[in-house]
Amino acid sequence: MSSKYPKHSYSLKLVDDESICDLPKSKSWILNASYIDKTFMRHKICYDIFRNMGDYNVAPQCAYSLVSENGNPQGLYVVMQRLNKHLLKVDETDDKALIFKEPKVFFADSVMPEKSFPNENFNEQTYPDFEKFGDKSAILDEFHNFILHSSDEEFKTNIDDWIDMRNVADWHLLILFTNNSDGVRKNFYLYKINTETPFRIAIWDCDHSLGRDGDNERNMLERLTEDNRNILFNRLLGYDWYQVMLRKRWMELRDSGIISYKKIAKMIRKNDRIVKQGLPENLALWSFDSRFYYDDNDYEQEKSLMLEFVSLSLAKMDERFCYGKH
Repeated sequence: MSSKYPKHSYSLKLVDDESICDLPKSKSWILNASYIDKTFMRHKICYDIFRNMGDYNVAPQCAYSLVSENGNPQGLYVVMQRLNKHLLKVDETDDKALIFKEPKVFFADSVMPEKSFPNENFNEQTYPDFEKFGDKSAILDEFHNFILHSSDEEFKTNIDDWIDMRNVADWHLLILFTNNSDGVRKNFYLYKINTETPFRIAIWDCDHSLGRDGDNERNMLERLTEDNRNILFNRLLGYDWYQVMLRKRWMELRDSGIISYKKIAKMIRKNDRIVKQGLPENLALWSFDSRFYYDDNDYEQEKSLMLEFVSLSLAKMDERFCYGKH
């Protein structure tokens, strides 16, 4: 979708591991144009929250930089780590280690996308290399069938063997809190470190959040995330033990301050000090009142909108999970 915007993102592959903007060394980088997000912060804030929720959660670290191509200024970019075998720490000696980008495993059969030929890599296997080692996605079919067809007792007993439930609960709560409808069935990596570990989720692409939909349309909880479109969430929500798990986890995140108005406002202020330095050059190239935006909000108004959303969403989530009543 973002390819239609005049400002484009870049993918970099370096010869050697290098640090960019003081981020950990890597050969692979994303320079995200962040064209539709006038704050440039939505990706970074969501990634930072997810990592802060637990050391079992992986999301890219990010920084900000002005970018030029062959001496031609391109504006302000979000520099991102690429989610690959190194960042996800998969065991390359284990033939059960796997990474899929946006696999279709959480789609209901009735809405499953059609396979696009000649591309046979339907579940976007990124590790091991699809061309060299072939399709390893049979395990996803097994997982899909388990979610849909296992008995209640089998599901409760074995779900932890399939996927890390701490990670799932954090992912689910982050989607609900940020109202990221686009992240319910896509915009994530599903990976398995080795034979002994269950699948985990690493999040990716979070501009559809914190008061805006992915096309920049304002959404201050007028349109709520339909998390039941994800067959895993839908099944889990039918069990009291999972509802208790989500409530307990939300309370932990609120009590610890990991998710709070104060914490997120501090994140915004910290990012703001850097983003402001690159805004003048960016605005000279890319206007904030172009036809791709739903309104002509400036940067300060967009920051205020995001903070207003945080306040509204905290109140709604606290009410749902009875925070303050324990």
